[in-house]
Amino acid sequence: MRRLLVPLTAAVLLVAMAVAPISAKPGGVARNQVSTTDYTVLVLGTYVHNYQVVWNPCDDSIAITGGTPSLSGYYTTETITGSLAGGVISFTSIYDGPHNPGYSWFGSFPVDGGALGGLYTGTVTRGTDTITTWANHGDYVSSMGGGEDAAHSCIGMPIVSN
Repeated sequence: MRRLLVPLTAAVLLVAMAVAPISAKPGGVARNQVSTTDYTVLVLGTYVHNYQVVWNPCDDSIAITGGTPSLSGYYTTETITGSLAGGVISFTSIYDGPHNPGYSWFGSFPVDGGALGGLYTGTVTRGTDTITTWANHGDYVSSMGGGEDAAHSCIGMPIVSN
């Protein structure tokens, strides 16, 4: 009976370890997360644009969405492309409409806000920051519904691996 009890106890312990949840201790491993920042761009002291910049730590790329406020009298959504280099966001915007569809303009500004650079003068105010809190890569992949893109992403993976 004792011969059977020792292997059985060991097997129970292994199964219990396999199904127990794994959690990071406080101050645990820092993980790659997606950061989203809202900006208010004031052009020529008059024209307001609200931009949302999403930073992907996997390839240091950004995606920008935005437009002008709906009650501004010159409301439009914008198709915006941009890049991040040396702490400066550079962008090109094309108005989708309804106001002045096809109009394009470009500029740049520091990630912390400040002066608008480019053809037009203005100021940029940094607003709310939101950072994801994926506990691990598997949680991220599951929430995205799986697939190759999610599986190859660095989101939720440790920033520094041993």
